[in-house]
Amino acid sequence: MDEFLYVVAAPFKQHAASFISIRDFEFALSFGLKWMSPENASKVRDAALSLKLLELNDNKLAPTFNVEKIEIPRGFRPSESIFHEKPLIEQIMAMITACSGMDNRNVAALISRKQENLGDMVDIEVAALVVAKEMGCDISKIYPKVMAGMFPNME
Repeated sequence: MDEFLYVVAAPFKQHAASFISIRDFEFALSFGLKWMSPENASKVRDAALSLKLLELNDNKLAPTFNVEKIEIPRGFRPSESIFHEKPLIEQIMAMITACSGMDNRNVAALISRKQENLGDMVDIEVAALVVAKEMGCDISKIYPKVMAGMFPNME
């Protein structure tokens, strides 16, 4: 998930701004950094909004995480895999990382401990949702996906 966070943070770092227009965000990813097509930049924007890594206010995008804490490695280029939907556990971990400012390793440890504390009676995604909720993250967008994964035949 660090890769996706690098991609989302990059336009804000490039503009040295805490909020930018949708156009500037997509332009930075596609033409400024030359990392992707404008269509894929829109997909990144939509995914980041869905994961609550970005907020949209008055047609301006703002990160929900501290961009200054994100260190993009020198020479970084995103892989094609960022355009594929991530497994639910990775989506939840990304949400917790953005919400809490913790790194993936600590988030994974918290989730693992929570699952153990629940007697290993719940799926890892459910344990992750509990951790997210305890951390104050808004789980409203991802909760239905987890439920659909647990009960695929329910309508």
